[in-house]
Order: sequence, then C-alpha cells, then structure tokens
Amino acid sequence: MKGLNMDEHPIITLDHVSKRISEEFSLSDINLSLYPGKVHVLIGENGSGKTRLLHIMAGIDIPDSGELFRNCPANSILFLPQEPQVFENLSVAENIFFNCYPRSWNGSIEFMKIIQTTNSLFQELGILLDPKVLVRQLGYAQRQLLSAAKALVHDWNLVIFDEPSAALGEPERKILFTIIQKLKTKGTGVLYVSHRLDEIFKIGDEVSVIRQGKILGTKTVMEIDRKSIVRLMSGKSLIERYPRFTRPIGNPVLEVEKLSSSPILNNISFSLYKREILGITGLMGSGRTKLAHCLFGEEPVSSGTIKIHGRDIIFRSPIDALRQGIALIPEDRSVNAILHYQNLILNITIASLPRFKGFTGLQTGRMFHTVRKYSDHIGIKTGNVNDYPDNYSGGNQQKVAIARWLAYRADIYIFDEPSRGIDVSSRIDLYNAINDIVAKGGSVILISSDIEEIIGMCDRILVLTGGTIVAELSHEAASPERILKYATRA
Repeated sequence: MKGLNMDEHPIITLDHVSKRISEEFSLSDINLSLYPGKVHVLIGENGSGKTRLLHIMAGIDIPDSGELFRNCPANSILFLPQEPQVFENLSVAENIFFNCYPRSWNGSIEFMKIIQTTNSLFQELGILLDPKVLVRQLGYAQRQLLSAAKALVHDWNLVIFDEPSAALGEPERKILFTIIQKLKTKGTGVLYVSHRLDEIFKIGDEVSVIRQGKILGTKTVMEIDRKSIVRLMSGKSLIERYPRFTRPIGNPVLEVEKLSSSPILNNISFSLYKREILGITGLMGSGRTKLAHCLFGEEPVSSGTIKIHGRDIIFRSPIDALRQGIALIPEDRSVNAILHYQNLILNITIASLPRFKGFTGLQTGRMFHTVRKYSDHIGIKTGNVNDYPDNYSGGNQQKVAIARWLAYRADIYIFDEPSRGIDVSSRIDLYNAINDIVAKGGSVILISSDIEEIIGMCDRILVLTGGTIVAELSHEAASPERILKYATRA
C-alpha cells in the first residue's frame, strides 16, 4: 500500500512513532497523516494497537520514539472513546455542552439556551431525545448518539471516533453518518475506527490497516476492496463470514407467553427450541435489551409467564436464571461483564467456582486449564492469564465476557450485541463458539442490531417494534429489506 499525496497541510502527522505496550507487543514505526475535511478510517483486528494509537494522537499517551506534529492546539482534538463518557446525573443538554456552557453577563450558565440549542440540533439530526432527561435514563445506543452529537457544538480541528456505530441500528447509523458529513463540511478532520467494512466505503476518504502494531499503509477507498482489507487485517482470506451447519432442532426449552414489563414490553410471546439460534432485532428503544434483562431476572415482569422445559418459572434475580441454566452476555461489557480489578483467571471462572472446589480449596490447576481452553477457543489474545482485562482492547474484553459463560456450561445463552467491537476475523471465532453451543445441545438467543449478522446466523428471527413482536421470519424468508420494513413500522 502506498501513501496519499494530499495538497492540504495535515492536522496531525505521526513520523516513525513507536510505543512499547507490553513485553510482547509494541506499536512500531507508525507513519500517518490526517487532513482537514477528510474521513480517515483506521481498521485492524482486536489487539492490533488501534486504541493505543488513538490515545497517542489524542495526547492521552506519549510515544517512546518518533515525532508527532500538530498543526492545531491540543485542546482542539475531541476523542470519543468506544465506551461513551457521559455524566449520568446531568441532563442530555448539559452533557452536550459540558466544558463549553454559554454564560450570561454575570457568569451564570444559560440553561434555557443550552436546552433550546440541543433541541434544535436534535431536530436537525433526527435524534428523538428529550434534552432535559437525565443521561442515566438512556440506553447504550442513545448515549453513543449523544456523544457523537457533542462533536457539532464546538469548532474542533479533529474528531476521533472509536467504534461509534458498534451498538447502533441502521437508522441510528444514518444519524451518525449525518454528523460526520457535517463535520467534513465544516472542514473538521475525522479519524474513524470501525469493524464494519461497509462503513469504510460509505463515509471514508482514506483507509489505513493496522496489524500487529504496524500500519501497512494508506489508500483511498477507491483503491481498495473488502477482500483486500480483510486479507491485510488478518493475514488470511475470509472464506465464510457466517459459518452455518445443519442440525436437528429439538423440543421447546424456553416458552414466553404474553410477557409484559413496564414501560416498554407488551404481550411478548415466543418459544426457543433445543439447538436453535433465535435472532431478536429491532431499532434502538424497541425493547431488545429490556427483554434480555427480563429473561435473566434483572428486570421485573409485570405480567405473563416464562417456562423452562415446560415448567413455570419466576425469576426474582439473575441467580434464579443461572440456576435454570440461563446465561446472559450483556451489551455493555465494561459496566456489567468485566471484573476490572481481577485477573483473567477469575474473570472467566467466577461463575463456575463451585465446580473447581477441592478438599483443600480451589483447584487452581483445573482453573488455569479451563481459562487456557476457552481463551484459545474464542481467540482471546493474552500473554498471561494473570493479566487484568482492563489492559485489553474492547474486543478482547467482550471475548472474556463470552468465555466466562462458555465455561459455565449453561443450557440457554442470551447474547446481547455480542459482536459489538469485535473485528471481522474475530467474529468468526464468536460465530463458531455459538455454533459449538448448539452443536452440543444448547440453545441461543442472539440479540443484535446488525441485520447481516442476524440473517447470517439465525434459524428464526423476531422483529421488535415499540416493545412488541411485529414479525417472525425464517432464515430463508429473511432479508434486510423485510426486517427494516417491520422494524420501522409505526
């Protein structure tokens, strides 16, 4: 790959930058330039060094060698990390204008002005959020859109997006792309990290591929195709993106009848069968994650019944769900799935500790073997099982959460946005793990806003709109157009 020949002066240039990250891994000899009014897409596998590279460009981290040139003030660079950084006890409008509040002549914050300005901005973008609502009431995807919208209320020279669309459905992605187009029009440079290959060609001007801590080069999007990107990312060709296999579907293992949960879910009925992968999709706010939490005992059920193997079950807490063999891999891994101050061994075995009890305490040898087994199975890149997941990339943190429940050996697995933040090559490890679950007699509910993923992996698909199931489609009958038709039904 060869570099671009641009006429403009770059906003930021990295010249032979290197940074040691661990004993096993370093960013090495990075050369990269970002330009005004251009969207530069950075793509690479989990653990390739993307996040640390973003930190260097944002001024959060310092390189060990090489030079970094900025043609702009350091405080004119906005870094929007993968996990939205918001203030939960402030309103949406206060979050939008944080650090740049308009003030009156006496120095007091003009709250009415920030509410009115935020409301106008949201109307222009098509964001259906009340500026006065507290952020703690928002879902993950809504927080992601809130973070992205912040980029438009200040004159930034460079905005760095780290996986902003990972939890967004198609309509929300369109809003995100509108925000990015407005930034381009203003002459703002954009660095955009994504694992969705289609986004490269929808919004990108240039693309750089990083692998094993090295930039392999930069090209315009017109000079590269999907196959080349995947081959450069992983060092191998992508033959089958959604591996599927034929297997006998058994009897119902989970039956949900007329389930309601205020204020979203209403009269939900469906069944999940042995060895089945059941997909659930819908737009942001449709009730997908709420349903997952009800099935795992994290949210109260107002009415209706849940049956496991034909028996009525009442879930008062996740402990009840676990006892019935249900495991949930949640959407927001950083808050709900990772033990930040514990090592990899405890993170993966925490739900299965009773299985490792011996006469003299925990059988650490068996625990070590289990962690190695599932780390290898799902492709967790780690040099040491005593590492803390805090030091992992977002995708590897997601894999740790998945490995925990694979080790638990549940009967029913609920995956809520499991591929969010996972690169193209690593997704195949995830999909193979899901296939392995059903091959061994388990059942899977796959909740995702990625319609291609839902169609590619699932035997049946339920579409949620406004907290109600509006369609059930077989794998053969499903298409992106049909799913979006039902998902956008008023």
